[in-house]
Amino acid sequence: MIPILIFALTQAVPTKPGEYLKSSDLNLQVPAYSVSGDNITLDFKGVVLRGTAKTVEPDQRKGLGVRVTGSNITIKNLTVAGYKVAILAENCKNLKLIDCDVSWNWKQKLLSTPEKEDLNDWMSFHNNEKREWFRYGAGVYLDRVTGFEVKGLKAYGGQCGLMMNRSEKGLVWNSSITYMSAIGIGMYRSSNNRIMHNNLDYCVRGYSHGVYNRGQDSAAILAFEQCNKNVFAYNSARFGGDGFFLWAGQTTMDTGKGGCNDNLLYGNDFSDAPTNGIEATFSRNKFVNNRVDNCWHGFWTGYSYDTLIAGNHIAGNEDGIAHEHGQNVTVESNQFLGNKNALRIWANDKQDPNWGYPKNRETRSLGWLIKDNAIGDLRLAITKTENVRFEGNNSFNTLFAIDPTVKNATFVKNCLHTDLENGGLPASYSLEGNECEKPLASRTVAAWDPRDDEDVWEELSPEALKGGKMPLSLAGLKSDLRVDQWGPVDYKSPLLIPTKIVQDGWQKLSVLGPKGLFKIKSSEGFELKNSSGGTVPGSIWIRPDATQSNPARTLKLVYTGGKTVDHRGISTPAGTPIELKHETFEVKETWNVRFFPWDPKTADPRTQQRAYEQASAVATVVTATPIKLDYAGYGAFEKGVPKTHFGTITEGTFTVPEGSYILEVTGDDGIVCTVDDKIVICDEWHYQGPTTYSKTLKLNSGLHKVAIHHFQIDGYAALKFRIKPAR
Repeated sequence: MIPILIFALTQAVPTKPGEYLKSSDLNLQVPAYSVSGDNITLDFKGVVLRGTAKTVEPDQRKGLGVRVTGSNITIKNLTVAGYKVAILAENCKNLKLIDCDVSWNWKQKLLSTPEKEDLNDWMSFHNNEKREWFRYGAGVYLDRVTGFEVKGLKAYGGQCGLMMNRSEKGLVWNSSITYMSAIGIGMYRSSNNRIMHNNLDYCVRGYSHGVYNRGQDSAAILAFEQCNKNVFAYNSARFGGDGFFLWAGQTTMDTGKGGCNDNLLYGNDFSDAPTNGIEATFSRNKFVNNRVDNCWHGFWTGYSYDTLIAGNHIAGNEDGIAHEHGQNVTVESNQFLGNKNALRIWANDKQDPNWGYPKNRETRSLGWLIKDNAIGDLRLAITKTENVRFEGNNSFNTLFAIDPTVKNATFVKNCLHTDLENGGLPASYSLEGNECEKPLASRTVAAWDPRDDEDVWEELSPEALKGGKMPLSLAGLKSDLRVDQWGPVDYKSPLLIPTKIVQDGWQKLSVLGPKGLFKIKSSEGFELKNSSGGTVPGSIWIRPDATQSNPARTLKLVYTGGKTVDHRGISTPAGTPIELKHETFEVKETWNVRFFPWDPKTADPRTQQRAYEQASAVATVVTATPIKLDYAGYGAFEKGVPKTHFGTITEGTFTVPEGSYILEVTGDDGIVCTVDDKIVICDEWHYQGPTTYSKTLKLNSGLHKVAIHHFQIDGYAALKFRIKPAR
């Protein structure tokens, strides 16, 4: 058959090697290029398509690069960069994407800092019925594609790598999707696919080492809403926000029916996730022979049922397995080591009354078989659970924290290596039928391998693909994981990072990146210990110069060293000088804050403004004098302040030199702000998520007054003020 190429409003993808710059519309409806037809094989070796110039910041990249439709289409060696969505394939059958590169496409600029999280960075993949996922961009987006193969795909430095909607019977293998600021591979209503032999490391956001570990719904692998019978095998997925993130979907939450069921996770490395190595809820699945180390929770599998967790290496987590409201779960032949809790199993007193799920399904915690595991952890904690059987386990100084609310728990043929009284069992349980031995002087566990060489799980072990790589990652330590305003840091360009290390007023700054040297270019407002420079990686110590009154302080370094690649994907040859900058702006602020409750029935600030104002004048008051106005969270702002339905009136002052400044005020919910009795932020007196409003002001030198009125309805709350120089 003669290939048919149909090009309507767009043009054919050029086949002659070269770099082509072509934009497309912002609403992602009309692509820059199209491929459409049947029985087509196209090799684009040497062709690079760009939607925006290399120098454009990642959050300004826009448009749709290539749309593919038809049957039996093979596309090889195509590079697409600088778009919001690089390649969209829709309504295709038997599509092949071979050795394509969709690196350096769109990603948003993150607002969270190493010091504090900003909830505006959170994403939500819970609905994609109308391509809502498009707002998060994609390297490749498969929409209603059947019988596809994606091999050797490369995606780097974007936000989302390979995303699928209602796509089935596909194979994704030998691909590298790394250093993405959100998702490596995402699936929505997509079933009967195989995801095998891929590198999916460093798909993460929402992390600051030792400060917060939220993930913000990022993940190496995402499976949402009725994704069934997929196989995920032999993937390296370290340092994902979650390693694997599965949610049954809104359909299941409303009706209790369906789920993301009968998926198999085998031989994957989901270690070092800031949140959960594997999160899989409200569903029925099998998790076999995976490595899940050094996460917050190794497994978070709440409300899952008929679930198998077997042969996994689970070490160094807060909870090895955390499972609420689960039924008929088998935990067999796993190695637990160094977790605070090997297993934490429980049911809550109440469940969300808005969920349809518990109204239509059994949700008690019951039917647990915990068998043939090696458990070397502090404790195993179970509450409000029925029918728990411990059989054939080896435990090592583990305390069995079995709450009296647990009904029908039995212990059979376990070997308890311990000096703990009664083997660590509660006094109400007997050691009869079990062995209690002295603790071992030392204990080691077998190294994890994605392949099951002994064929213990032969019937579940997927056959490795011929030519499929076994991507055992050489990724570093969790303490080396950094997320900046553009996502996970890859250390391919130099960085100047403030640390928490302070000695006698001196703060340590780390100079990181490729090996090289740094020299001091200039310093305004800082004293320096080592003023000449040093090597990279290295450090420099600084402290504010007490003789300077200007709140703006700047330190500039010059780095020279190896080849660098910046956050835009631009390479710079070795030996090229690169300037690094550290700036602070420390304005002296004073604040007086008054909190008061209001009644949503009689004094709603949105509809009953006068009554609300009267309530603010007479209500019981909590006052505070914070150094900075920086409130955020689900809890009360101050002791005595209610979590919901309260108002805030703040009065503050700050002093700055003459100049132009950017005022930023974050509110959740309503907010109004004045500076020097002039309104600068208004018309935001409504229910809203945490939203930052900014205004550029020209200010005279001296003292300025600021007043902020804010109200909170329910849920998350935020009230923040910041002023910085306009650049």
